Amino acid sequence: MNANSTLYPYFLKHPHICTDSRKVEKGDFFFALSGPRFDGNAFALQALRDGAACAVVSDEELVRKDNRCLYVPDTLVALQELAHTHRMHFDIPVIAITGTNGKTTTKELTRSVLAQKYAVLSTEGNLNNHIGVPLTLLRLTEEHEIALVEMGASGAGEIALLASIAHPTAGLITNVGKAHLEGFGSIEGVLEAKSELPEFLKAHGGTYFLNADDPRLFAKWASFAAITYGLDKDKHPDLSGVILRDHPFLELCVFTAEEPIEILTHLTGKYNYQNVLAATAVGLYFGIRPEQIKTAVEGYHPSNSRSQVIEWSDGITVIMDAYNANPSSMMAALKNLAELSLPRKIAILGDMLELGTASEAEHTAVVEWLKSEPEITPYLCGKEFRKAGEGTFPVYETSDDLVSHLSDIRIPAGSCILIKGSRGIALEKVLSALRELYQ
Repeated sequence: MNANSTLYPYFLKHPHICTDSRKVEKGDFFFALSGPRFDGNAFALQALRDGAACAVVSDEELVRKDNRCLYVPDTLVALQELAHTHRMHFDIPVIAITGTNGKTTTKELTRSVLAQKYAVLSTEGNLNNHIGVPLTLLRLTEEHEIALVEMGASGAGEIALLASIAHPTAGLITNVGKAHLEGFGSIEGVLEAKSELPEFLKAHGGTYFLNADDPRLFAKWASFAAITYGLDKDKHPDLSGVILRDHPFLELCVFTAEEPIEILTHLTGKYNYQNVLAATAVGLYFGIRPEQIKTAVEGYHPSNSRSQVIEWSDGITVIMDAYNANPSSMMAALKNLAELSLPRKIAILGDMLELGTASEAEHTAVVEWLKSEPEITPYLCGKEFRKAGEGTFPVYETSDDLVSHLSDIRIPAGSCILIKGSRGIALEKVLSALRELYQ
């Protein structure tokens, strides 16, 4: 990644980056990014009129119209190069987190842990792609002592690109599962793509934290990992733990070198233990005390429809986990539901998107599994589940269709309702309607 020396002096004078002309504030440094459905150059002059100090454009004609326009051949590449240039001015640890499931939860837990000792810069929300990572890095200031960067990908080469921009000094892969198969092709493709992070760390003398309970990751990266974590004692992880209970909230005992710590989280589902151990492993490596880690993890409350536990009257519990979904996370959530000892268990499931040619088989696999679990009453939503489950379970084309029939669903006291699906299915509408009916 080449340093963008031309733009960097402008950035130092105007460090607030804006890529949306509708949100321009006075003094912003505007980047006219373009996509399949829009051309940011068309909004550059308006951004300047609305208060932007200067605008990076890829249309040379705009430079002649306003000398505050700065021409580059590709505005996205310029943004990425600028971010790399800025990042390399900071001699601080930069930790990268990628993986199929749990990236954001792990990032938030790790941020909470590291904040016990450091001033932390971390990815906001899920701004984890080729635009979000540069924007995160460009928020670095002299006040920050450590940076935490989430990296997402839907195809090969994307993690390698993000690593070249962020130049992480440490990192981890949460796990490898079936997601974005349309772009990766297979779970082996997912493994190879996610492995671009430890490959970068290995080439640049970085530190890799390994989830020893993921068999694919362990087989490929055990010889390189500086620190391993997991529950599988046969793998002899450096950091291990025991799950004490998982409902309504996950509680586990983590065995650190100094002392065991019992942690009662606000997360639901035993699968979240991997996220807690990852944050603990990173925290210990960077000098956070065990009691501080306990305080940090116990103080974290999930939000934004990620493993949220919502308790209503009559003992009704809702597990809202509908920010995203793929076959791996879907089955983990369903198996967790199946293991709960409750009078009634209801699963409201939305389609898993971006699975490509594997979509029909994966949705059918979920339906077949549900057939073997009579204690779970499913309600399915989406075109893919309609093809796989129609005639077997209640199926609705859209979340709006499901909402219109919610009054037909009887939810007795003490029930647990799992709401799980891809963000594009909009199952948050179902949660709002259920709240009106039952809370």
